Amino acid sequence: MNKPLATDVADQPRPGERNPGLDGLRGLAAVSVAAGHCVLHVGGLPLWLTSLRDFPSMGAAEIAMRLLSAVAPSDAAVIVFFVLSGHVLWSSFQRKRLRFFADVPDYACARVYRLFPLAIISGVLLGLVTNASARELTMNMLLLSNSLNGVLWSLQVEVVASLALFAVWGMTRGTGWKMLLALALVLGATPLSRGNPYVVFFPAFILGASVSLMPAHLLRRGWVVAAAVGVLLLTNVVLGHGGITRCFEIASATVLVGAVARGRLGFLRSGVPWFLGSISYPFYLTHWIGLTGANWLMEFATWGSPFVRVFVLVVLSVGLTIPVAWLLHVGVENPVLRGRPRIRLRRPGSDFFAGEPVPGSRPRLRAAVLPGSAGRSR
Repeated sequence: MNKPLATDVADQPRPGERNPGLDGLRGLAAVSVAAGHCVLHVGGLPLWLTSLRDFPSMGAAEIAMRLLSAVAPSDAAVIVFFVLSGHVLWSSFQRKRLRFFADVPDYACARVYRLFPLAIISGVLLGLVTNASARELTMNMLLLSNSLNGVLWSLQVEVVASLALFAVWGMTRGTGWKMLLALALVLGATPLSRGNPYVVFFPAFILGASVSLMPAHLLRRGWVVAAAVGVLLLTNVVLGHGGITRCFEIASATVLVGAVARGRLGFLRSGVPWFLGSISYPFYLTHWIGLTGANWLMEFATWGSPFVRVFVLVVLSVGLTIPVAWLLHVGVENPVLRGRPRIRLRRPGSDFFAGEPVPGSRPRLRAAVLPGSAGRSR
């Protein structure tokens, strides 16, 4: 019988405690997205779309650039975001013992305050540097379009999937076989969805929610974690960017998140990854500012090697984005999350999904709006 290592047990956060390792993982994923976009900017979309089967017809420099993109796989990093979101949200449901009808107003309010204020501010910044119409800016601010900031597509998925995940919680209450049934239904609907991102990526949220059901001893094995990281980095190079790649990325991201949730990869709890995690959302939304500014600065120099150009572009763009993200974190994100109202629907009986009503009770709803409190809802 394999016993967990003492260091793993000591490093694993206690129930209800925030896990800084997950924050660090989120920070590295945000930087990976930014760096991946730098590689895409220099190498171009046609190179990004190649895979191992195209290598025989490619030059050595092109192959090297394609392999470089594996170091910062932006697509896989977004999958990590989705799995992380599913895990953190589900852990919150379990910790707070949320009920579907009674708590859905407060949960929806938390999602709005968590996602939309920074999206609106990033839209304002877009308005300062583009000639977009007021209608287009408004559509992007409200996450109804991603025409001005391409990464907003993932926020659109996040909004829909986080509400759908709460419905899954209401119907399953974390029961293993019910979770498996929900996953099977979504996977069965995926081929019929014609690539609809709200369906295609929802399994990542459900698997993130199922992390606590995975065998702990398996997630503590070093070779399992190493294999998950390898799949995340290399699958798109080997197989391209098709649906099968997405399946491998979701599975490996689930293993990685589960391992970090149980105290593995301790370096993610150190200062730099943790700091990047704390500003990851504004960083993710605004890294296009750093990329734009870096491009402008690099116009004043001649770069012979595309690899040097990628390196300089990553350093400049990340360096320019971090101060903007930090200012938004301390000036917008934290105050908004501290000040959001708390909404509760009190019912003398039980919630529809929570059990049978109390005998003799009358279903009378009463809304209570409580003052905001410190802490982040995600």
